[in-house]
Amino acid sequence: MRASVLKERARINSDTWKMKSDLIAEKVQNIEEFNRADCIHVYLSMNDRNEVGTDTLIDTILQSNKKIAVPVTNFRKGTLTHSMLTDLRDLKKNKWGVKEPVTIHEIEISKIDLILVPMVAADRSGNRLGYGKGFYDRFLNKSDACKVGMVFNEYLFDEIPTESFDEKLDIIVTDSEVIYL
Repeated sequence: MRASVLKERARINSDTWKMKSDLIAEKVQNIEEFNRADCIHVYLSMNDRNEVGTDTLIDTILQSNKKIAVPVTNFRKGTLTHSMLTDLRDLKKNKWGVKEPVTIHEIEISKIDLILVPMVAADRSGNRLGYGKGFYDRFLNKSDACKVGMVFNEYLFDEIPTESFDEKLDIIVTDSEVIYL
């Protein structure tokens, strides 16, 4: 399923990708949990792979009074560290092509109020299909923050395959709806 969705997602044209990403960003900014949050964890989207774009959200958060945390990948340990982001110019791509801060200002997981979660697909029960390495499942398992999944509507299914270690979402935001779980 992961390979099939990623192949289909790669064919989205850039105008459609931007429009759908902006719709999702707008919906996220309108949910109460986002507005209440002091510190928001945002993934740095892989725009060249048509992942739901987070650039607009990051700009909005950077211009607000909120704090923004972003992931830094520890490939050897299979974990994520979380760093405050204050300047987009402090980013470079890691070996997977994902942007990460050069200067790390680590933040404790307990200080994060809301997590915007990347994914390939999701289902209406709050399950997510990630990229298969478990980085986010290990992170989400350690956090009590509200977990918000962002996914294009065509990759929201009635049911997706899950495993025992998969972490569920609290809210799913698509370009056409917001689902509270």
